[in-house]
Amino acid sequence: MRGRDKCLYTALYPPENPRRTPVHSVQGRSPVEALLVAAFISALLLAALSRYSSSVKSVKETALSVELSNLRTAVGYYVMVNKRLPKSTKDLMRYASASNSEIQGEDYRVIILGKYVESMTLDKDGRPLDPFGNIYDYDVKTGRVSSSTKGYEAW
Repeated sequence: MRGRDKCLYTALYPPENPRRTPVHSVQGRSPVEALLVAAFISALLLAALSRYSSSVKSVKETALSVELSNLRTAVGYYVMVNKRLPKSTKDLMRYASASNSEIQGEDYRVIILGKYVESMTLDKDGRPLDPFGNIYDYDVKTGRVSSSTKGYEAW
């Protein structure tokens, strides 16, 4: 074959095993390209994980605020019904006694049916847990309920 015919033949019928440069792997990608793709995917996963954990924290904070409000309201109902503060938060998980569950004034009437607090996550001793998994602190003298989770004690 002459030079011109050889080029045309090679263009029409490429060799089965073309020469590879030392930089390319068998699939035709360089290790640098593979590392760049892995780094890009890792960065995307890190960003998604960071966003997910911050949204979970925000949801737990909202739940903590609502649960604290519910527990404090339940302490108020308990005092109205029993004329004393509860001994612990476990008392709020019990049913209101049928004989004392009605409170009546001149222009109002309150009937408490069921438990003071209907549904919360409880520990093995029956004490309510906050969304972060810690028990609520309860001051027997004042009836104040607060979170025992670090950073949320003053809520």
